Amino acid sequence: MWEERMARLFSILSYLSPYSQVTVHDLAAEYEVNERTIERDIQLLSGAQLGVFYDEDGTVKISRIGYGRIRSWIVG
Repeated sequence: MWEERMARLFSILSYLSPYSQVTVHDLAAEYEVNERTIERDIQLLSGAQLGVFYDEDGTVKISRIGYGRIRSWIVG
């Protein structure tokens, strides 16, 4: 179960950008889990100071700094 969650967390990170239009509902449907599970995942990612946050319109985004940091892990 832990491996499944880690895979989902990394996948969510790759899904986000500073311009994301994705919602908790969208992510829950994508990963076939309930919305509360995604909310907990977003809390975890936010707590890890990766720049993940909810925008005023309810979309899930990542700050430009966090986005750059994560992209450097993938590319570099």
